[in-house]
Amino acid sequence: MMPLRHIPLMLLGLLALPVLAEQSCDTPAQCNQEGTAAYQAGRFEAAIESFERQLRRVENEDEAGLELAVNNLMLANLRAGDAGMARAWLQLALDTNLYGSATRHNLIKVTQALDYPALSASPVGRYLRYSGQAVWSELQISEIPGGGYHASFAPLRAGARVEEYGPAAVGELEGKLVGDAVQMRLEDAALNAGCAVSLLREGISLRVLEVFADGCQDYGGMGISVSGDYIKVDAQVRP
Repeated sequence: MMPLRHIPLMLLGLLALPVLAEQSCDTPAQCNQEGTAAYQAGRFEAAIESFERQLRRVENEDEAGLELAVNNLMLANLRAGDAGMARAWLQLALDTNLYGSATRHNLIKVTQALDYPALSASPVGRYLRYSGQAVWSELQISEIPGGGYHASFAPLRAGARVEEYGPAAVGELEGKLVGDAVQMRLEDAALNAGCAVSLLREGISLRVLEVFADGCQDYGGMGISVSGDYIKVDAQVRP
């Protein structure tokens, strides 16, 4: 079955089958061993899947184990040619105060591999916000012919049993961005009266602010929101 992170977010809430039924490791140590073997064999996508399972088994329980899993994911994504995704995992390490020697060492590798000028040059691209359990909410910003930008949010809430059932809730929100490419607001998004979404973009970091009131999060399931801190991982949008 397609890996969870590659399934279009709008479809995740509709899945009736277990999304990761092919998993083969039950403990963090087994997942680490399985992922390491795949990594050493050059099967980096398989390694990433095993390391994501490793992370799910230690998140919120074992800080040292979490740091190991996150650093595994940084390195595997680098070797898979996805420096942007490696940077997203580095951001998770920084946000959760994981500052061990492995993180400090891999911080250098990741930042050297990333093309910061290209990512920072324009709002256009793909942004991620961590949603727990090794899954990510997504924002894509694209250019509108004739000028301006269009934002497409695909937020999700992972839930505790994401491997079995997929995310607990998903949402979808899109509209036109109005502003100067640094501070922007979302318009033409069919939001209810009194609701608003604003964006602040600085380099590869983007913060989304929104009004929390009755009806303002009707674009998704229970607990869904687009607010939070995003990291830009790609200067191109996905089709």
